[in-house]
Amino acid sequence: MSAALKQQTQSHFSKAACRYQHHARVQASASEVLLAHLAQRSLGLCLDLGAGPGVNSAALAAQSDALIALDLSPSMLAQIRTPSVKLCADMDALPLQANCLDTVFSNFAMQWSSDLNIALAELYRVLKPKGRAYLAIVAAGSLVEVKMAFADIGREAINHFASFEEIRSAAHNAGFKVNWQQELPLFDTYSSAKDALKSLSAIGANSAEQGHKALTKGEYLQVLQRLGGDSQEVALSYNVVFLELIK
Repeated sequence: MSAALKQQTQSHFSKAACRYQHHARVQASASEVLLAHLAQRSLGLCLDLGAGPGVNSAALAAQSDALIALDLSPSMLAQIRTPSVKLCADMDALPLQANCLDTVFSNFAMQWSSDLNIALAELYRVLKPKGRAYLAIVAAGSLVEVKMAFADIGREAINHFASFEEIRSAAHNAGFKVNWQQELPLFDTYSSAKDALKSLSAIGANSAEQGHKALTKGEYLQVLQRLGGDSQEVALSYNVVFLELIK
């Protein structure tokens, strides 16, 4: 992700802060998988990377000696009510000392990194020896319905996601041992194509291509038709990679 696109993403997430949790249903499903894998493990000093409005803060704080909630959006962090240290920062340049964390938890955030190799190298740097990272990352094969709808009118969605192999390779390159991995399809269903696109916008995502003009009204209506057609419901699919990494 370019610096300009990262700035745009920060702006979108900031605008979405107040309504994010209401729309983030797939994110909630992914966090359930991660938290179930954590079980009752003691997390020590834990970083919630891409914490958003603190959806997982209470669960993580209950298992941590101390919790750091980090997000690119200050508006997201302002929503957090669970006692934690709030840190507004970029995951690709963590303002943390080396070897200081016991655990990193990140749900539906690392796909926004400019370079997964850099982001995972940063996680490796800040984790203590034997420290663990629990990650849910949106991967290639996600939101294919939206991409196809845009492609049909000669436009592209901005979302580019790394493949499972690219994510796993980046983890190995950073020095991690992969202790657990899983790739799961997750789905969200909407009453209409309009509601589906509105929800994507509400969670900070944007289907308009970075650097290109916004859709015209006619193009928007064409995307709605291609995405929903005559269906009563519209389903969007996500391909999510789950990892437990050990330093």
